[in-house]
Amino acid sequence: MNTFLEAGVAMYIALAVALAVWIGLFIYLWRIDGVARALKQALERETARAKVERPATPRATVTRVGAPGREPVEK
Repeated sequence: MNTFLEAGVAMYIALAVALAVWIGLFIYLWRIDGVARALKQALERETARAKVERPATPRATVTRVGAPGREPVEK
């Protein structure tokens, strides 16, 4: 009476469900990979642009100066 519960048909239904789950998982992972690649490229472009736009950090030097006969002063 119920054709879905027959052994041959039930096996094909189980295979179809398993295949649908695997295909769905594959598509989901593919989409995540695409988004991750796009984010990585955007980050690389942003860091490359920041390196070009931002000048080198100025460096300070400390020299000791003082008048003859007096203690040197850091400037």
